Parts: sequence; C-alpha cells; structure tokens
Amino acid sequence: MMGNQHAYKIDTAQGRFYAVCDSAIGYQSKVEAMTIVNEKGLIEKVIITKQGETPVFFERLTDQKYFDGFQGLAIKEPIYLGGAYGYSGYLGSIKTNNYIDTVTGSTVSSHAVAEAVNKGNSYLSGQFFNTQWANPYDLFQLSWKDMAMIAMFLIAFASAFIKKLVKIRLAFLLVSVVVLGFLVNQFVTGSLLLSAITLQIPRITNLKWYVLMAGSLGFIILLGKNLYCAWICPFGAVQEILNKAAGFKSLNISQKTIKILRLVAPTILWVALLLGTLLGDYGTLDYQPFGALFLFKSVWLMWLMLPIFLFMSLFISRFYCKFFCPVGFIFNLLNRWRNEEVRIWKQRVDRLKRKKKEKQETLSSHS
Repeated sequence: MMGNQHAYKIDTAQGRFYAVCDSAIGYQSKVEAMTIVNEKGLIEKVIITKQGETPVFFERLTDQKYFDGFQGLAIKEPIYLGGAYGYSGYLGSIKTNNYIDTVTGSTVSSHAVAEAVNKGNSYLSGQFFNTQWANPYDLFQLSWKDMAMIAMFLIAFASAFIKKLVKIRLAFLLVSVVVLGFLVNQFVTGSLLLSAITLQIPRITNLKWYVLMAGSLGFIILLGKNLYCAWICPFGAVQEILNKAAGFKSLNISQKTIKILRLVAPTILWVALLLGTLLGDYGTLDYQPFGALFLFKSVWLMWLMLPIFLFMSLFISRFYCKFFCPVGFIFNLLNRWRNEEVRIWKQRVDRLKRKKKEKQETLSSHS
C-alpha cells in the first residue's frame, strides 16, 4: 500500500512486478480492476476484482478475450479505446499501437475496464517510471448520440406545453425505436435506477447516463408527468406501434384480473431486489427485454418471454409496460408521490393565504 492508492511492488524469482487497483463506473456498477505490470512497464495481466454489471453482457468481455488484449500494452502512455466513438478515451485518429478495441454490445463495460486500468496506470507511471501523461478518460466528448438523446428529451419536455406535438407522437416513437433502441442502445432499467440510488454515479464524461437519469426524473420533478414512458422508452414505443399497426380489437379484461396483473411488476421487482441482496449481485434486476430486442443478447428466459410480450401488445397496447415493467412502476409511483406532495403543499399555501386575508379583514374591521 502506497499513500492513498492501492499499489504494490512484488519481487519474485522472475523479477519485479507492480500491481495497482483502481475503479470506474460501468453501466450499472463500479468495476474494480487490478493491473499487473512488469519492470519494463508493460502490462502482464488485468484482473477484475469486483463488478456488478449485467452478467450476460459482462461475460462477453471474457468470451471475446477482451482482457487478454491488455497484455503487452505500455503504461508509459494512455491505453486508448478503439470502436468507442463519443466515449472518453476514444482512439479516433490518434497514431498509437497502445489501444484496445471495445466488445460490440458491451461498450459501456469495456469502457469502464479501460478507464479503471488507465487510472491505475497513470499512478504507476508517475511513481515508478518517471512518466507523466494526461488521462484521455478525463476529457469530455460530445457525440451525435449525446446530441440526439438531448434533442429527444427536449422535444418530449416541450410536449407538455405545446399540445400540437401530440400529433407527431407516433412518428416520434418510431424515431425512439431507431435512435435510442438500435443506434444509441440506451434505456432506463431497474439496475440503472439502483445504481443511482446506491450512488454508483459515473463522471460527467458519461453524458448519456446523465441525460437518461436527469431527463426521466426531471419530467416527474418539474412537470409531474412520466414522459419517459410515454414519449422516450423504445420498448414501449415498439409495443404501441405494433398495436396501432395491427388494429386488433383490444381484449376485454375484467377489472379483477387487471388488479391482479398490476401486482406482477412490484412482486417481480421485490423478488429481484431480495435475490440481489442475498447473492450480492443486482444483475437479477435486469430481467427486462431491452437486451434481447435491441442488442440481441439476453438470458434464455427473456428470449422465451419477449415473443409473448410482443404478441400480447397486438391486443393490449403496451402490455409489458402496464403489467411487468419495473421502471414504469417506479416512475409512476414517484409521479404519484410528487403530485400528492404538490397538492398538499398547495393546500397549505392556500390555508396560509386565507388566514392572512382573514387576519387583515379582522384588523380592518377593528380599525
């Protein structure tokens, strides 16, 4: 242990090695990595010591030998990230062989590992190899994906004031499917909300995270409306578009059945939280269909459920959203609490105004 950094010198029969531990925020958790470096300043191995990412996506890093790609890279300069346009540390047109390619479909987790490794390398480089360099993962980059997300959230926000925008809502939902679903691959999930609650918050360089969280929660706080589900969510959009295109008559479900079905989302959410706490892995919260539909990667159970959700949406608009979605349940709950508190606050203000008016009238009559 050296200072505040978890760093070590290791003397072995094969020579001296250095090890350093550091971390970065991934999609939904803190990813902690240990980097082992030889006396020439070249990486021998990267070991993940702790992470809570969605298993089906993080396992892709191992399956595609992502960690093996760090071996032999130098710590006397940054390790850039190839194939990560718009992310900090992106290789771009930089001329260097000191880079590693992201794993398609797991870009955020790939980025978190590379960022954690670079943070540790920066320390080792300065302490033991007399080399200082600016960490490119500290630099903010604004990509077209960020701007597209911001524009979509602003249009949804404007819809609360410009009623004519409702006429383009269906077309807007189609844009959401293409942009947020297939191109940007960003959605609010139960795991993402938990990461915010547990303060697993990335740096501002991960602008997409802030747009999602600040935008979706901002709708509720500022407007008292859950506009994320109504205007932004790409999976909700897919269901609604399918329902409109099919034009089938809606199924006549009894109110008793609807009441029972509405208990499904909070029940599944509670079980997922309980299992996550017991197992120490909140990947159980990622039982949502986004990965299967938009990234073509998910657990086997979701592959079985996805066709059912889509089929039922032909007859019941937003079937999954109404009865299964944990995010919709949480957002609607927060929205109800917010509006109830605003209502109570307004009543208190009105009472104070009435009392003040009555007091003024009483003083006027006495005078």
